[in-house]
Amino acid sequence: MIIDAHVHVSTYTGKGNSLDEATDTLLEEMNLNGIDYAIVIPDNLENDPKIADLDHTLNLVKDQKRLFALGSPQIIQRGSSEIDKYRKLVEEGKIKGLKLFPGHDPYNVADERCTPYYELLQNLGYPVVIHTGDISSDPKITNPLDYNDPKYIVEVAKKFPNLKIVIAHYYWPKIEYCYDITRSVSNICFEISGCADDEVIKASGGKEKMVNVLKRTVDDRPDKVIFGTDWPLCDSKTESGFKKHIDLVKSLSLSEELEQSIFWKNANRIYNLGLGD
Repeated sequence: MIIDAHVHVSTYTGKGNSLDEATDTLLEEMNLNGIDYAIVIPDNLENDPKIADLDHTLNLVKDQKRLFALGSPQIIQRGSSEIDKYRKLVEEGKIKGLKLFPGHDPYNVADERCTPYYELLQNLGYPVVIHTGDISSDPKITNPLDYNDPKYIVEVAKKFPNLKIVIAHYYWPKIEYCYDITRSVSNICFEISGCADDEVIKASGGKEKMVNVLKRTVDDRPDKVIFGTDWPLCDSKTESGFKKHIDLVKSLSLSEELEQSIFWKNANRIYNLGLGD
């Protein structure tokens, strides 16, 4: 089994003329690449017809047994005012955690406006996923790494030791720094979306360096590394992003047991998906 813990529904890369068509394409490409389930992450941009925000995502996945969803609080626009809304969504099983977008939005995760969401997730046992890395959808943010630096994530992890925290994209291109600063923090997990992207690998020092850092991460915490792709991004002209990320995991030369942990068992446990062995 493979669970892709990080996909979006978007038409920006030509995967359909509407969000409904993009969802159909997602399911088709999952079938072609052996992806059994996926977690759809709503974008931080609201009311954009080309990429699914929270309301669009919930509507698109509600009748899809293979798709799960996260929530995406708008920290800049509404702070923690939507805490009751997200509590209800988690308790009703409509979302399996929350995604924060520091770097796409101008705040860091130690911002006090995030605190009520951490308390909620820690109490309910669901994860927060944190965008990291050198990319932003806001042209006014010239250095997104300033906002999603793992030092802020470590601060939150130590303040909320029972909160499951998932770092997405491994803070590329500073992947060794991310590994070093988070290594001793037991409630931090890693999800590898984007790590097989050609641009990310080149900027991060090459394939050998990426493989080395991921191997060390798996050695340190084999139960905390999660498969993800960032679909529909990361495709090249000749290869799908799904296949590139599967091949990246295969290149780590892990035991079958460890591969299965990364491909689905860790996500199944961390996101409380309730899928069978």
